[in-house]
Amino acid sequence: MTLLRKLFPALPVWTSAEHPLMRYQMGAPVPLSRRSRYLRALGVIIAVAALVGLGVLSATSLGTRDAGSYSVETINNILYTPLVLLQILLSVAALLVTVGTISREQQLQHWDNLRATPAGAELLLRTRWFSVFRRLQLMLTLVMIGRFVLLACMLYDLTSFQGRYIDLLINGVVPEVSVLVAVLLVALLMTAAVLLPIISVGFDAAVGLLVATTVQQRTYSAIIQLLLIFLRIGIIGGFSLLVTAYLSGGTDISEPVAWLGVFGQAAVGDWGLTQLYLGRAGEIWTTVPYSVLIGLLLVGFCFVQAWGADVLLNLAIRRAQRKG
Repeated sequence: MTLLRKLFPALPVWTSAEHPLMRYQMGAPVPLSRRSRYLRALGVIIAVAALVGLGVLSATSLGTRDAGSYSVETINNILYTPLVLLQILLSVAALLVTVGTISREQQLQHWDNLRATPAGAELLLRTRWFSVFRRLQLMLTLVMIGRFVLLACMLYDLTSFQGRYIDLLINGVVPEVSVLVAVLLVALLMTAAVLLPIISVGFDAAVGLLVATTVQQRTYSAIIQLLLIFLRIGIIGGFSLLVTAYLSGGTDISEPVAWLGVFGQAAVGDWGLTQLYLGRAGEIWTTVPYSVLIGLLLVGFCFVQAWGADVLLNLAIRRAQRKG
């Protein structure tokens, strides 16, 4: 997060780790011995190895077939399941970190003092929202590393067939696009793939804060949390099944519904992971009309989702300021 502040020096002062409310949100740092640091690093390595192992089992159907026909396809097939799993955990964790914010402060008997302080409730919620990125930075970092590996594979793929791979991919797509436009669309797709995890985590955290300021009863809050978690998992599974069935000819749906399925999977399902393998993306482009434009629309979706997160956060702040 220090690097983030160096890259964006205009970030509000309350995002700094030295800000009193940010220190309050993160708690006092616990000094770790060298042995504890080694054990933590070992735990991360074991967790990553387990996720990669899960990806291998998934890609090979429990070892009954090859993970892919060539290296790039193999890497994509192995990384897809672990990254989707990490993204689900990220989404759920962002919600859980924020959804109990108000009730926690009330239990600690800090809420009345915060509300009596000018902008106290607002700063509490804003620092709680930003603290999500600090708390989940390990998972978010792993997700981003995995995506950068897939992006590197994507760039390598573009050099195939003496650099003519993109020509082959756009052959027969609707609408027809030139090679230059196709390259631009792929660049936008890659940009969206980098932005979507960060913006989506921020959006989920804002949803959690809105729930926190709307529902105070622990029972109702727990029910809403479970519903949101199941909804998240259902969205990912539903869009994935719909797109897979359509591409394999297993379902007869209209082209507009198929396009919405592809866009929904990329925007809120797997956050664009499916499209990061050009072989699969090319199949989608030629099968689903206008799906070649998904990259452009995903960048637009990123801006809309970021705006939506800001709206939800401000709504949660207004609700918190009115609560007694």
